[in-house]
Amino acid sequence: MTDTDHRSELSDPADLPAFPFRSHSLTPPAEYAERRATCPMGQVRLPSGDPAILLLTYRDVAAAMADPRLSHDLTGPDAARMTKEPSFLQDPDVVLNKDGEDHLRMRRIVAGAFTPRRVERWRPVIQQIANELVDDLEKVGPPVDLVAGYCFALPVRIICRLLGVPEQDALRFRVWSNAFSAGAQMTPEQTAAEIGAFLGYMAELLAAKRAEPGEDLIDDLIAARDGADKLTEHELLALATGLIAAGNETTATALSRALVELLEDDRRLWRQLLDDPGLVPAAVDELLRFTGLSNSTLLRVAVEDVELPSGPVRTGQVIGIASNGAMRDPEAYPDPDTICFDRDAPPTLIFGGGPHYCLGAHLAKAELAIGLGTLLQRLPGLRMTVTRDELTFSGGENVDSMISLPVAW
Repeated sequence: MTDTDHRSELSDPADLPAFPFRSHSLTPPAEYAERRATCPMGQVRLPSGDPAILLLTYRDVAAAMADPRLSHDLTGPDAARMTKEPSFLQDPDVVLNKDGEDHLRMRRIVAGAFTPRRVERWRPVIQQIANELVDDLEKVGPPVDLVAGYCFALPVRIICRLLGVPEQDALRFRVWSNAFSAGAQMTPEQTAAEIGAFLGYMAELLAAKRAEPGEDLIDDLIAARDGADKLTEHELLALATGLIAAGNETTATALSRALVELLEDDRRLWRQLLDDPGLVPAAVDELLRFTGLSNSTLLRVAVEDVELPSGPVRTGQVIGIASNGAMRDPEAYPDPDTICFDRDAPPTLIFGGGPHYCLGAHLAKAELAIGLGTLLQRLPGLRMTVTRDELTFSGGENVDSMISLPVAW
């Protein structure tokens, strides 16, 4: 019997090592590499006390993401969860928690807005907003906080314009989005209050849109609810709210983390992109792989027995998908702890896989490429004014956002 087999059979959480293995927020835990080599499908005890099989290899994570027998629905009162605190993401009407036809029904309603062809039409808008934000940074002058003034402002303004949300309300979404990423730096009571305020705002916006319809994505969602009755009222509210939360927090975090890697120390990587701007699209892919969004994990539950490359998952067992661990797997990415813009490797798993592959992946990559390209062109002397170790993070369960990124030029 291998160590992997033994650990997969353990059932008493008290006997299991704790997860997550926290380390510097920009770096996957060192334990990932050790466990990947010795126990790639071992069980761990989640912060909630629930047991889960932790997946750390690229092959296992990619296979698990694509397998419909590993359900996203962990919304019941007795379902395993990362933490004991309740979360909006445990709502059964959230599209991320749905499987099969129910999931496809909701996904089809919004999929057309995020196709590569539609995203190409949005590129001039993204560029315009990026230029306006740099104009504002230059008017203020250095030093500035690049998270608030650029990394967060860029995606939130874009998703607001796409959905038809008043852009003057965009700054209110930072705290609300933070609450959705598991209430980072908030008490459970504060998290509940902020999410309640966000849902209340969206309910009022939906009512206003019904009274005066337009041609934005929110109007399409309302039409799906009020016309063909493809969405329940609560599904409509959850979907519209989730698109805003997911459409800015993740991209803002990815952009800020990428900039840290580009600007630290001697700015070698930054200068490499200055010398060859054509590398930016490839750099986006590699930086997404290297930086990730957090050191947490996504949970799935097996509704049937599943055979993954490293071993079996039995019906009823919960798995933890550690994307950051998989994206440092040397079997998939030789020399995985080095950033290499011309890497020939499989796609990053940061956008998920299978039927749940992130709808906004094309939009996010366009925002990141244009966001980085604009800074390279407009502010080539950009530099961090703090060290890497001085940066602070939200500690969010789902997305570990950077609090601020002080820069000058």
